[in-house]
Amino acid sequence: MLQPSSSMQRSTRVLLALLVIGVWGLLLRPYVPTAVAAQSSAAARSTTFDTLTVQRINVVDPDGKFRLVIANSAKLPGAILHGKAYPRDVNNDTAGVIFYNVQGDETGGLALGEQHGHQTAALIFDCSYQPTDCIRIWKQEDMDGSGLRESFDIFDRRPYTGRVESTQGIQRISLEDENQNAQLQISDPQGRPRVRIGVDKAGEPSIVMLSPDGKEVYRAGN
Repeated sequence: MLQPSSSMQRSTRVLLALLVIGVWGLLLRPYVPTAVAAQSSAAARSTTFDTLTVQRINVVDPDGKFRLVIANSAKLPGAILHGKAYPRDVNNDTAGVIFYNVQGDETGGLALGEQHGHQTAALIFDCSYQPTDCIRIWKQEDMDGSGLRESFDIFDRRPYTGRVESTQGIQRISLEDENQNAQLQISDPQGRPRVRIGVDKAGEPSIVMLSPDGKEVYRAGN
């Protein structure tokens, strides 16, 4: 029997190698376009910018409901409550960030701007069941710098009546500093101030209790 020559052995090895490469190519072919497409899609979804200049950004759920809106004063949306839009009681100079719950109704926000002659900044968290203010942190400063008020407020939500009557909650607690007069005010369930504890700008402390109609019934201190 004749022994194969070295050239024939090399040819056989080359043919076997090409056959193996071809088989693996057939096996991997269905996955290569998918992997490339996935990488391309991921690159399209993850775009990086050094600077982004816009008038409004909407962050939405897959079904299109608002979850977060960042907007300037011209593009700030109206208040959406129970699926209906209402005009805002703010000046045209107010910009901010609006928060929404899973139903697409407004549930608070951050407002920055000029309102009624004051520079105002407010961070508000709303109740959702009956959409009214719940917690508010804010500051209000006169344009000429003559007055400054800073406050942390807690509200009760209004009773649910099936329709939106007011977005203002019933204020129960206010911790404020107005022109160096610091005060804690506690109100009854109807929003009437009943207790005031404070220290004025002269450093004098006081405790005052009020009747439901606002008359002073007890005072301790200045």
